[in-house]
Amino acid sequence: MNENAVEGRNVVIEAFRSGKTVDKLYIQEGLKDYAISTILREAKKHGTYVNFVSKDRLDGMSETGKHQGVIAIVAAYEYASVEDILEKARQNDEPPFVFILDGI
Repeated sequence: MNENAVEGRNVVIEAFRSGKTVDKLYIQEGLKDYAISTILREAKKHGTYVNFVSKDRLDGMSETGKHQGVIAIVAAYEYASVEDILEKARQNDEPPFVFILDGI
């Protein structure tokens, strides 16, 4: 499975609410309850692509066996432009400090 996968209803909800970028969402076909509705609402709000798949497919994707019918693939890194970094430093009244690393 993908090292950027998170499994379980509450973990996926928290990923959305903490601002993580969820690239793809896999939900077990036929599940309908409050947690699933919350996850689908968050996915729609964030423009996340949703795949409805069989339990067998999720079982095959899962590393823990405890997916609770939901697996999300989150972005490996959150990227920011240099302008965003400088603006954030200005807002916090801090001197900007930037490392630019390439090919490490």
